[in-house]
Amino acid sequence: MDEISQIFDRIFKRIFSFSDMAVTNLINGLFGTNHPPDSKVEYSNRESTKANLSHTYSDLFIVINQTYHYHLEAQMYHDNTIVMRVFEYGFYHALETSENNCILRFPEPVVIYFCNAKGIPETSSIQIILPDNQEFSYIVKNFVYLAHNLEELNRKKMIVFIPFQMVRVRDSLMPDGKVRFLSENDVRELKKLIESDILGSIQANLQVGNITIDDYNQLLELSNTLYQQIILQYQKKGGSKDMKPLLPGALELPNDKYRFRIDELETANASLSSEIASLSSENAILSDKNKSLELEVAALRSKLKEGMTKR
Repeated sequence: MDEISQIFDRIFKRIFSFSDMAVTNLINGLFGTNHPPDSKVEYSNRESTKANLSHTYSDLFIVINQTYHYHLEAQMYHDNTIVMRVFEYGFYHALETSENNCILRFPEPVVIYFCNAKGIPETSSIQIILPDNQEFSYIVKNFVYLAHNLEELNRKKMIVFIPFQMVRVRDSLMPDGKVRFLSENDVRELKKLIESDILGSIQANLQVGNITIDDYNQLLELSNTLYQQIILQYQKKGGSKDMKPLLPGALELPNDKYRFRIDELETANASLSSEIASLSSENAILSDKNKSLELEVAALRSKLKEGMTKR
């Protein structure tokens, strides 16, 4: 299970190579903000040097429009000490990004739990007590992924998290890390999860413009990677060696890639056709104006000729 956890961690970091629009949508969903979809997304340095010259690494710092700082940490298991580390990472980030020696501005933090842990509160906190006994609460939001249903994730446009629906596949195959042998009904439910919840959500979000075609392709690839690793781990732990992919080839969907590319080209062509039609209309107006001017010139020439004849 540790091997799968490492894969989940790497995939978590990989999703932040998606488009700025997709990442901005995720930040808005996590923090309840309303940054525009065309916001600029930057990633701050994850490595900090402590006073004893050792190095510390956080998961991710994100800066929106060069102003709004966010700190994301991913966990596969409940960890009571994570809030202290988040404070530490945030402190060093505030030091490195401070533009005023008298002000430390901490990033907005969230810990994302990709596990089925129960009892994790909505927030965690630590108390900071200064020498004069002033007390401050440092509060960290907790986002327990499996506590949020698919409808909510789609409504909040948090589509880049959709590959982590594979946690549900893992928990169905290996609840509490133990192999479970599936009935025909279990297999049907897993097929439904993959086909409808995962693939269907990715396709729907592409169609409404929440992700780019490149985001779409990467989401399919990441989902496929997680699925294959879970099946491999399931077999290593004694699960059926004859178990075939639930939807052979479905996660690759090569025909869909062609279809969406065709849709993309047809949309561009329609836009170009509209522009040509607009130019044609403008050209017709100019042509009519030109004819009008030619008639006016001809009339003036006629009058000029008539005036010269009278002389």
